[in-house]
Amino acid sequence: MKSSTIKIIASAIIMLMLLTIIQMPSLADTKENVILKKADKEFIIYYKDICNNEFQFAFSKTGGVEESTLSFTNAAKDQLTEKALYVAYLDDSNYSESVENNTTYIWVKDMEDNTVISGEKINLLDALDDESIELVNTTTKRIDVDTTQTQKRNTMIDGVDTTITTGKIVINQKENAEYSYQLIKLTADTTEANKLFELAEELKDNKDNTYANLSLTKQFYDLYTQLMPTDWTEVDNSEILQPEEAREGDKYIVFIKEEQGQTSTIDAKFLVCRYEEDQGKNQEEKTITETVKLPVTYDSIALIVALAIIILAIIIVAILKLKSNKKEKNN
Repeated sequence: MKSSTIKIIASAIIMLMLLTIIQMPSLADTKENVILKKADKEFIIYYKDICNNEFQFAFSKTGGVEESTLSFTNAAKDQLTEKALYVAYLDDSNYSESVENNTTYIWVKDMEDNTVISGEKINLLDALDDESIELVNTTTKRIDVDTTQTQKRNTMIDGVDTTITTGKIVINQKENAEYSYQLIKLTADTTEANKLFELAEELKDNKDNTYANLSLTKQFYDLYTQLMPTDWTEVDNSEILQPEEAREGDKYIVFIKEEQGQTSTIDAKFLVCRYEEDQGKNQEEKTITETVKLPVTYDSIALIVALAIIILAIIIVAILKLKSNKKEKNN
């Protein structure tokens, strides 16, 4: 009996210890960051929030080293302005001793010597380079199009002759260039496309926040390349028409490819659909209305005149008879 009690207590203590360990915050938790590649062996690393204050950092080729054996360096400013952020960096002075197979491990301390990041793995292949940033910054601008024009078509809806106005893309076509496209309609199931559309809108509003802009740029680039089509539809008459099933407010991502000689350019447009119904008159109601309001013809005028003459004659006869009666009484 006593042995069973001891086992139960021991098991409870072990479970409590495990729960405590699981709930303790770990310095090894991955911190949100953005890596910029400036050259083959030059990288800048931004850490969210940490980049707003001074800190110290150290790198190692492996993650299992004692922190006390590392040599820490003060973070550098990314620019010489009041909006400068603090960054860790790799260059010729520390790259060879810190990186192996495009991988390094980083430690970060605040200026009070508290460890903020401990041995976090960094894959330098995840870095944004100038070409990637340029691709994001020029998206929607690489292929010239006009999205202000509309397309009209007539159809019958519930017996009503209706003109439907929708949007379309008109490509300002270059000489000897061929164009193709692919549409992605945003739905509840298109998670990646929905996020890309959202990022495109957010990027317009974050030009002044360096870290936020870089983070959005990285996310956009990854999703953009992930969603890049492999199957394309040829553009007809330089126009990409809005799908007939699209309705007002529907959202589409339109990838467009331009091929001119040996040069191939791909761009994306982020569109909100237009759909307007201009309903005409109901054909049955129109017929009934016209039957009731027949045009006035010559025959109907003659009938009205004849009727007026008859009424006038009756009135004259009545007046003459009244005067005759008065004369007889006077006599």
